[in-house]
Amino acid sequence: MLATQEVFAPKPEDRLVARCRAGDLDAFGQVYAEHERHVFRYAYHLLGQRDDADDVKQETFLRAYRAMAGFRSDCSLRTWLLRICANLCRDRVKTRERRPEVLFDPQTMPDSMIVDDHVVDPQEAVEQSFARRTIYRALRGMPADQREIIILRDLEEMSYEEIAELLGCSRPSVKLRLFRARRRLKERVESLMAVRS
Repeated sequence: MLATQEVFAPKPEDRLVARCRAGDLDAFGQVYAEHERHVFRYAYHLLGQRDDADDVKQETFLRAYRAMAGFRSDCSLRTWLLRICANLCRDRVKTRERRPEVLFDPQTMPDSMIVDDHVVDPQEAVEQSFARRTIYRALRGMPADQREIIILRDLEEMSYEEIAELLGCSRPSVKLRLFRARRRLKERVESLMAVRS
C-alpha cells in the first residue's frame, strides 16, 4: 500500500508575496495595483479627508514594503494591509483629537460612492442625495469602533472572518459588534430623519 501525498500548489498570492520578499519591485507594484483602491477607500471612510487618506495609503504601502519579510500569510494580504492602514488611521485621529474636525464630509465623497448613472427624476435624485448624506452624517457621529466595523462589512464587503482577523477578535464577536453598530446607526438615521420632518 502506497501512502498518498497531497501536493499543495501555492496560491497566486503566496507566489506574489514570495517574489516581494525576494526584492521584486514589479511584484510589489502588482500588490499596490491590486490593493491601493481598497486601502485608500478604507482610510477615507475612517478619516473623512482625501489628503489624509492619500497620505495614509502611501504610508501603508511603504510600511508594508519594509515589513514584507515579516508577513506570515496567516491572513490575506488585503487584511494585513488594512490592519496597517487602520493602525495608521487611529494614530492620525489621536494626533488631531485636540482640534475639532469633521471626520467625514459627505460633500467630498469619492465619485465612485455617489454616482447614480440612471437617475432621471430630479426629485428622486435630491431624495437619494439627502438619504445618503443623512446616513453618512449618522455614521460620522458614531463611536470609531462602531463606524469602523460598518465600513469593513458594508462598504468594504469584507467577510466576518477577515474582519475578525483585522480586529483581533472572534467571528461571533464581529457579528455581535456589527449588530449593535447597525442598530445604533439605524437609530441615529431615524433621529436625523425625524428632525427633517
